Amino acid sequence: MQELSCTWVPGTFDVVRLKISGRTIEMTSTHLARLFGKQALHDLYLKGSAKLKLDAQQVALLS
Repeated sequence: MQELSCTWVPGTFDVVRLKISGRTIEMTSTHLARLFGKQALHDLYLKGSAKLKLDAQQVALLS
């Protein structure tokens, strides 16, 4: 399991910055929800950041 850190990209309404294993990826919140489900966005909307635990298959989806 790896930890994925999600935050909003400043100045945007729907772009999320993902950090995992030293990599930084940006994608829309819609794409994030399609990959990991709507629950992935709950803390992001409420707190402005979220941490998700991903298995190897889920990490592969980010490539």
